[in-house]
Amino acid sequence: MKLTVILPFFNEAALLPSLPDLLARVRRALEGHEVRLLAVDDGSTDGTGDGLARIEGLEVVRHPGNRGVGAAMATGITEATGEAALVYDPDEAYAPEVLPRLVRALDGADVATASPYHPDGGVEGVGAFRLLLSRAASLLYRLRTKAPLRTFTCAVRAYRLPAARSLLPAPEDFTAAAYLLANALAKGLRVVEVPARLRVRRAGSSKLRILRTARAHLRLLRDLPMTPPGPH
Repeated sequence: MKLTVILPFFNEAALLPSLPDLLARVRRALEGHEVRLLAVDDGSTDGTGDGLARIEGLEVVRHPGNRGVGAAMATGITEATGEAALVYDPDEAYAPEVLPRLVRALDGADVATASPYHPDGGVEGVGAFRLLLSRAASLLYRLRTKAPLRTFTCAVRAYRLPAARSLLPAPEDFTAAAYLLANALAKGLRVVEVPARLRVRRAGSSKLRILRTARAHLRLLRDLPMTPPGPH
């Protein structure tokens, strides 16, 4: 399969020293597929964009200013080529070995999402407060959409490319992952969960602002389209 792996970045200079090794792991994990690696630099001011441009085998698209991780994902989906697009967070909160499982899950599905809250998934070392909010948000989305999915906020996913583009535009902030999944359900697309293990990021610091993002999720929950009946 021809795949584009989308890697969003914003002020992630701390990740650059280990990035070539990570990209090699991504390629090994997806061996047998034709893989294009596409970084989206969302207006970094710490030299991340210049560092990305020096990495062999990595294509880079740059936003002139910071717009948000949702905007970076949308740019990646718009610029992607091939049959499927994978969104992967380069902080290694999820090991790249989850990627081939997501690709295999697209057999008969339009969207495959990594799911730490799946019974066969798991969480290691994530702060209790942040974990509580993430679980609560996923519960609220599950109730709102009436879909039997356990995780809505994880951005690490595989999309069949035409399906992904049909879900745009999306919010530009951290609610984009939940919106894309809820919109896929509302359109009647086939969504599957893949068990995954969520860990503390390897380096750098998260750009998520918990209270601001929680308020944005509540607004999104209020405005979501209803999901049509039927299996997902």
